[in-house]
Amino acid sequence: MELRHLRYFEAVARHSHVTRAAAELHIAQPALSKQISQLEQELGLPLFDRVGRNVRLTEAGEALLPHARAVMSQVEAARAEIAERIGLRKGRVSIGAPPTVGSQLLPRLLAKFNQHYSGIELRLHEAGVQTLLELLETGLTDVAVVTLPVEDSHLTVAPLFNEEMIVVVWSSHPFAQQETVRFSDLADQPWVLSPNNYELREATLHACEQAGFKPRVVLAGGETETLLRFVAAGLGIALVPRLAVQGQHDLVPLRVVDQNLCRALGLVWRGDRVASPAARALREFVVREFCHAT
Repeated sequence: MELRHLRYFEAVARHSHVTRAAAELHIAQPALSKQISQLEQELGLPLFDRVGRNVRLTEAGEALLPHARAVMSQVEAARAEIAERIGLRKGRVSIGAPPTVGSQLLPRLLAKFNQHYSGIELRLHEAGVQTLLELLETGLTDVAVVTLPVEDSHLTVAPLFNEEMIVVVWSSHPFAQQETVRFSDLADQPWVLSPNNYELREATLHACEQAGFKPRVVLAGGETETLLRFVAAGLGIALVPRLAVQGQHDLVPLRVVDQNLCRALGLVWRGDRVASPAARALREFVVREFCHAT
């Protein structure tokens, strides 16, 4: 039994799907199936049953899984100990964030991190919260900035900051001369919304519901920066984090006075997995920088 067999077995068990596991492992699906067959032949028992396109663990597979994960955890711990002794001169870490955080906060933050750890390669995933949580689950990102709260007992959460949500209109909009607005006054307005599975879309729909109306949607889909361009063009209005309009001179932000609209953001990571030294360095750096900023 070789370490790669256990790693392949664990990935298939976690995904309940050979093709998805192969994509994560960056190997061909037939090659992965062959490796699993070799492990089953060596053990003398089948480890998976096929259920349609998915697979599920047999009794033998369920017995092997905790041992495989324990071995992999020990190996990762050993690698981490060794890597720490070379002073983080090399490494790779990925961070996920909503588009507004990615464009407005991370450039300065990651540039400063790079000054301290120039040998660490950084990777960024910009997406909605649901996608970011899926990336954490599959191990494709190490840490992520997400809207709180999150309901996953496997995640460790470090709160970062709270941010006001505002309504933005174009410069010639009838409300453009105001500084505030009541959400209940927006029932007849055209709206542009984020895609499905974006927390910003859900926040907008919820605020409209609280105000007693269903929004008249003229456009749905597009990242926050794209939606702001549609607002500036006069297509519709939008609910966005205040961070999103930073440096935007062709939009008018309106503070909502009849609802308490804000979002809490935090840094999250999988607490049940061994993190690389680079991942630990990044998450400690991010938390420390936000603590100093508040």
